[in-house]
Amino acid sequence: MIGDSITSALYQKALDGTWQRQKATSNNIANSETPGYKAIKVNFEDSLKAEMNKLQTTSKSSTTAFLDKMESIQSIEDSQISVYEGATSSRLDENNVDLESENIDMSKSVLQYYYLVRGVTDSYSRLKYGINGGK
Repeated sequence: MIGDSITSALYQKALDGTWQRQKATSNNIANSETPGYKAIKVNFEDSLKAEMNKLQTTSKSSTTAFLDKMESIQSIEDSQISVYEGATSSRLDENNVDLESENIDMSKSVLQYYYLVRGVTDSYSRLKYGINGGK
């Protein structure tokens, strides 16, 4: 992403995680009638929260600020997007997809993705405004 910053790295990882969640949810919906299929879930928020907490608790001197920033960006980029399979099933065909909750998850992911893209767009608009001298 342009302008290597911690905010850009967070946006990029959140967009990647949300995109993975949308793909997993679409796959779950498509396989809602497949016998034995286990729903796939995606979690990236916990690892991003952990990275943000590390950033907040770390106070550095100005002499190492650049290196610390690069390490922080790298640790955010390296944070994990967890993909796991649900184990329990209450249906006779052992499929554990709940179509109603999957549709809700899809709607939530679409909105989340939209607002993340909007945040990135707004960041670049402010950057462009500053470069153009407020014009």
